[in-house]
Amino acid sequence: MKKFLTAALMLASTSVFATTTTFSGYDQPGTNNSKTTKISISYTDSSFDLSGVLDPSFRLINENNSGLYNGLTLISDADDTFTYSPIILPLHDFDLTRYTFSFSNLAAGTYTLQFNLIAGGNYTGSYTISPVTVPVPEPETYGMMLVGLGLMGTIALRRQKNR
Repeated sequence: MKKFLTAALMLASTSVFATTTTFSGYDQPGTNNSKTTKISISYTDSSFDLSGVLDPSFRLINENNSGLYNGLTLISDADDTFTYSPIILPLHDFDLTRYTFSFSNLAAGTYTLQFNLIAGGNYTGSYTISPVTVPVPEPETYGMMLVGLGLMGTIALRRQKNR
C-alpha cells in the first residue's frame, strides 16, 4: 500500500511543459502538392494540443510574393486529415503578415503539417505542442476513497465473523 501511495504522489507531482519549435524556408509559387511545404511533427507520449503561427513574407510589389496561403492541413500517420479553413486574405484581424492555427486533443503519433503560399515566398513560423494533462484529484478525493475502502473492509470482516 505504501508503494502504491508513493507512486500516486510521484505521478501527481510531475509537471508537463509545452515545447515550441520554429521553422523557416521558401515555398515555390503554385498550389499543387509538390510545391506544398511539409513539416513532420512527432509526439508519442500522450494526447496533445498543437497551435502555431505562420509568418509569410508580405510583398505585394517586390518579387510578386503575396504571402497569401491556400489553407493548412494536418495529416496523421493513420491518414486522418484535419484541415484548417483556407484564408484568402487575413483582413479579419487586420494583421496582414501572420496566420495562426490550432488543433486540439490530437492522439499521440506522427503528423505532417502542410501549408502552401499561393505566390510562393519566404516564410517563418513556429508550432507549440502542449500535452493534454489528465486532471489530478484533490487530496480530499483520495481521503474519501480510502475511508470508503476502509468501511467496505470493516463490513466484510463483520460479515465473515458472523458466519
